[in-house]
Amino acid sequence: MNKYQIISVVIGIILILSSSFFVVLHQIHKEPSVGIHSITTTLVNNMNPTPNITIPKIIQSIPENTKGYFGNTIMFEGNPQHIYFLPVTTGYFLINVSGAIIVPPSIYNNLLFVTTSGPMNMSSRSLPYNIGCVYAINITDGEIVWNERFPNQIMTQPIIVNGILVVGLGNNQFINSTVRGTGTNMIVALNASNGKVLWNYTTLGEDMPTPVYYKGMIIEANGNGEVFALNLTNGKLIWNDYIGSYVSMSSPLLVNNVIYFGSAHPYIFWAVSAENGKILWYDNFSENFSSLGGLDDSSPAYANGIVVTSLAIHFQNNTMEEALVAMNAFSGKVIWWLNEGIAPLPPNLESPPPVIYHGIVFHDSPVGVLYAVNLTDGKVLWNFTTGFTTSNVDIVKGRVLIQNQQGILFVLSIEGKLIKKILTPVMPGPGNILVTLNSVILVGVNGVIDSIPIQSIMY
Repeated sequence: MNKYQIISVVIGIILILSSSFFVVLHQIHKEPSVGIHSITTTLVNNMNPTPNITIPKIIQSIPENTKGYFGNTIMFEGNPQHIYFLPVTTGYFLINVSGAIIVPPSIYNNLLFVTTSGPMNMSSRSLPYNIGCVYAINITDGEIVWNERFPNQIMTQPIIVNGILVVGLGNNQFINSTVRGTGTNMIVALNASNGKVLWNYTTLGEDMPTPVYYKGMIIEANGNGEVFALNLTNGKLIWNDYIGSYVSMSSPLLVNNVIYFGSAHPYIFWAVSAENGKILWYDNFSENFSSLGGLDDSSPAYANGIVVTSLAIHFQNNTMEEALVAMNAFSGKVIWWLNEGIAPLPPNLESPPPVIYHGIVFHDSPVGVLYAVNLTDGKVLWNFTTGFTTSNVDIVKGRVLIQNQQGILFVLSIEGKLIKKILTPVMPGPGNILVTLNSVILVGVNGVIDSIPIQSIMY
């Protein structure tokens, strides 16, 4: 074990021992079952503040060939399968920005962009302050180059196109039964090199889902049941459509010219044209279940004509059953349905994003079991107990990486065999791991950013 690993382990132990405020959930697990629920598809067209924990800045070694990345980030985790990899070399560092990092970072040029939602109360896993920040961090040494503060939480991964960085503001409080998001809600564009605000667009409800970029447009589905497209350059409205169902953290998935996402009250999964906002088809899951959750949280994944999402069926005893659902991407027909087990209702996000890799769907949840499932028929290939989780996996060099809520990083073979278990100082949110050419970057709701060498975790 090298010096860096020893330091990371010591810091992780200190955090966990000092964290009596962590949520401890007793998992109630039952065997999974696969089936097809009769979901009606509607075709519209053809087709208290956190204790002050100080994490010292640690830099181990900096590769000499560190250089920037100029690719655009156009959707949540960069692609429809949610395998989050960027072909860039970074330094190794450990820093704390103090605010809760909910979603993965993005990289553009030689900067790592991180969004925060104010300090998290770790005992309740809540965000008591309407404060949001965007940080630009040097990918070589972890130095903060610039940061901008905003009057509401930021839960969107930065979308960056040709030097323009776009984020959304909003929180999970309700104005009324149909509008979610109090305070200042807006889409904001910034200059990625210096943080200067270029334009903003105010909305009635929260803008918590990560938007997508498509043909000069920024497309968002938000907390007042609206889907809309803005001009990337000036923020002017191009089109909008009211769907009457709010979206929480289900970041739209872009495939060709269609966006897919889930919404709440009623709980509906949508396929919408990115060209003009016209609804192509939708599945109304509320017609089949009296109480649901999570569909509006889970960011869907896509491969081979199949779109996969997750949701939670609520029971009267304050428990839920997690479900993984696969649909035909062109018609909305449900192909298969996997019941993943029962767990107590978590305080916030119920259904993390799925990941698809070489015909295998990977999904973990508050149930605390990672499933590897055949994309075509929904049959379980293997499962692995992780403990309470709200994040999704990443894949690197034939290894499956997943963190649980306590910050333990599991490294598994593609067949589900445990290779290594690492205690990290990072307490992850939904979708947290970024893999580069030489590093794995972990970010957490405790504000910690940890860039570690890939080789240190592989074997």
